[in-house]
Amino acid sequence: MNYWQERAYLAGFQAATAAHLQEKRSEEPVESFHQQVNQSWNHWYQAVKPFPWPIYHAAAAKFMEGYCKLSKKIFRHCVLLPTDKTVAAIVMVMNEKDTIQQVIEQLNRMPLHEIIFVVNGSKDESFELIRNQSDSIIVHYQQALGHDVGRAIGAKLANSDILLFLDGDFPVLAEHLIPFIDAIAKGNDIALNNISPYIGVFSDRDDVTIVKEFVNRSMSREDLEANSLTAVPHAISKEAVRSIGYSNLAVPPKAQVIAIEKGLSINAPASVDVITRNRLRARNSGPNNAVSDMIIGDHIEALQTVIEWKGSRLSFPDQIRHRQITKT
Repeated sequence: MNYWQERAYLAGFQAATAAHLQEKRSEEPVESFHQQVNQSWNHWYQAVKPFPWPIYHAAAAKFMEGYCKLSKKIFRHCVLLPTDKTVAAIVMVMNEKDTIQQVIEQLNRMPLHEIIFVVNGSKDESFELIRNQSDSIIVHYQQALGHDVGRAIGAKLANSDILLFLDGDFPVLAEHLIPFIDAIAKGNDIALNNISPYIGVFSDRDDVTIVKEFVNRSMSREDLEANSLTAVPHAISKEAVRSIGYSNLAVPPKAQVIAIEKGLSINAPASVDVITRNRLRARNSGPNNAVSDMIIGDHIEALQTVIEWKGSRLSFPDQIRHRQITKT
């Protein structure tokens, strides 16, 4: 690791020197300092072999340190992205005054092109906290929109190449979000949160987890296990969102089966524990709660959509039964 940290520090200092000379010759306005460093970092990073994520973040930090040495600017705890593509974070918010500031802090560590907060039905100070702590785009609805409708709204408003979806109920370290951005930057259409390490053996799984895996298997994507667009964080390319349809994002399992049917590239590059960290509320705790019933219903709707396309057996052939005989 020390080898790559030393190389990254030197590369950062050299990149800052070159950028400083270029700025003297150019009269055009430069982009934000963080974006400027990120562009130089990505140019260098793409020229060397990919690193495991711990080495990536250590090297990126040293690159930033080397870059700042010349400018004498202080940028501690900043995270650099492995892409020059524009990235938007879309955050759903409903009564998140206790956590939203930490969410903002993590997002501000990255050189994002856009941050869009969709605040809906909040009765607390969430909107005021965001407005005071961030210059991001805020879409504010007095009434509750219902699950996932805000994602569709945020996705339609975003102009970035890569859309990163989060909830405001708990912060995710910026470092843990990078693999999702990287997966889309490398050409994948959808990068899911790999929750497989947290769901345990089959006998311990709840109904929601079982139905998620059932739908993936029905679509011949056993490799996705129980991973689903219902779980954040996840990332989607803007082109993929257009292909799926903005309104379909309001029903994540439906969006997922549409993506699979269209042959979009889907993987699950990283794991963030949203099982044990999920904020318990009256509507999402206990057996047969409203949220779990809604999610199961969403998966049934997704299956109905596919049945209309592919027939009642989906991807499973009826190899030994001759049904036509009964119709004569």
